[in-house]
Amino acid sequence: MLDIKENKKMIQFSMVDIIERKIHFTNTNTIFDKIEYQYNNQGELQAYNEMLVDVKVMDESELVNKYLTIINTLAVQFEKEEFTDEREIEKMSGYNNAIVSILECINPIYKYDLNDKST
Repeated sequence: MLDIKENKKMIQFSMVDIIERKIHFTNTNTIFDKIEYQYNNQGELQAYNEMLVDVKVMDESELVNKYLTIINTLAVQFEKEEFTDEREIEKMSGYNNAIVSILECINPIYKYDLNDKST
């Protein structure tokens, strides 16, 4: 089970907490082979660390717009097959998926429609 440092009331639980737990899970999980998922994990950790900084200083619309732009840019790059190295593909897939997982916490529509800018 998760080692909870302090037992917060759920109303005090924040996006920072969610992202920190995702970072912790990515670094410590034993479910997925660390070697096999090395590049995917690198991408996830890069996204989580960038978003951890941004959630502390941006408002919701700034954060959503920034990361939807990134996701849409990545989608075009994947579509045009701009990523050719398998490690880079894995890393950028992890990066993309981590961003979507955080955006989905803000509004579940982002799991399905990344062009929807309403929050």
